[in-house]
Amino acid sequence: MNLRKYAEGKPCGFRLPGICNGNPETTVLCHIKRGWNASMKPPDVIAVWGCSNCHDVVDRRAGNPWTEEELDAMILESLVQQLEIYVKDEILKW
Repeated sequence: MNLRKYAEGKPCGFRLPGICNGNPETTVLCHIKRGWNASMKPPDVIAVWGCSNCHDVVDRRAGNPWTEEELDAMILESLVQQLEIYVKDEILKW
């Protein structure tokens, strides 16, 4: 399955308070690069559906009101929830 295509039109999985635009028309698959080799993009399963505003914060292209640790915790929580959706939708199996 093409997870990038599957992300189109989905609700934002980050929902960052005060940041998220809530517009599913801007949703893309946002790869989680923190802790990943900077020269390589992580596999598509290491990603969350995200609106354009949240994507900019997650990719550190825009400022945010949280510490790096707080933002990382929110990203991790979103990734876990995304993986649960993939299991529910039978894209991933336990």
